[in-house]
Amino acid sequence: MTLHRYLIRIICLALTTVGFVIATNPEFALAQNGIKVKPKPFPLLGSEHGIKKGGIVYATGKGVDDKDYELKLDVYIPNGDGPFPMVLAVHGGAWRAGAKWHLIRHAWKFVENGYGVVAINYRHAPNYKFPAQIHDVKAAVRWMRKHHKKYKIDPDRIVAYGYSAGGHLVSLLGTTDSNDGLEGPVAKEDRKISTRVRAVVAGGAPCEFSWLDLNSRTLHYWMGKTRAEDPKRWKRASPTTYITKDDPPFFFMHGADDSVVPKSSSQKMHSALLAAKVSSRHKVYKGYAHLSLFSNTDTVDEMVKFFNSVLEEKPSSAKSASARKNSGK
Repeated sequence: MTLHRYLIRIICLALTTVGFVIATNPEFALAQNGIKVKPKPFPLLGSEHGIKKGGIVYATGKGVDDKDYELKLDVYIPNGDGPFPMVLAVHGGAWRAGAKWHLIRHAWKFVENGYGVVAINYRHAPNYKFPAQIHDVKAAVRWMRKHHKKYKIDPDRIVAYGYSAGGHLVSLLGTTDSNDGLEGPVAKEDRKISTRVRAVVAGGAPCEFSWLDLNSRTLHYWMGKTRAEDPKRWKRASPTTYITKDDPPFFFMHGADDSVVPKSSSQKMHSALLAAKVSSRHKVYKGYAHLSLFSNTDTVDEMVKFFNSVLEEKPSSAKSASARKNSGK
């Protein structure tokens, strides 16, 4: 077993079997990294700042063995009339594990700051290989715009946050549009609904895959081929491939001690965005590893400041204009 394959299995195991401990006791993950924190109470099922509407089906389809599947999401809505800026939240788990509830603490903290959140489930490998996951993420954005009135979503102020595999997916969401062939199957009546977002925060994200050996089978369960066997497929899965000057602003967060995803991967995308004249920030957090940075919800405060700075500006690109035109208003 290669080192990277071993590490991928470790992260999947952590998110599926220890995920509840991290979600309900964030100090546990931080303590494993020698970081002392004061316990903070947080709401599990409700908040004085808003409400949660859970288990909403946003997509259906035919899956493995021709069986029907449903994809669900949770909507967190701040108190008030709205419409509110909305964060599409995408969980991690190496594209093969994880669930929307892993983001519950982040979601409530966003709500406290006046942001709504749509946290989604998406199809997992190995039953569903790339590009199924980005198809689902884009379907969720279309759902948000199509149902924006019912859930108090401002269709002009949709942003995205994801961590680990979720960070990869929101990065891919941020750099691709309808011309890049990753929209997935779309109902005829929804084809004009834009999947563009105003800003992206990607934590612990693999943004390109040069750090994997050409013959590594570490992510074979997700990609189906090694980099040597099908370099075009891997290029298609890399958010850096699609960077253009009209992409939304990005903010990358990476733990200095991350041994699962090398920080060089997000740094390379950050540099590529700057070279294309796209606004981008990259911050390395000393003393944090892969899971402990995710568990640190103090990062939500930084995300809110970043999103606020972007949303204060009016959409100026053609892609943003397309989002407004096709928002369902």
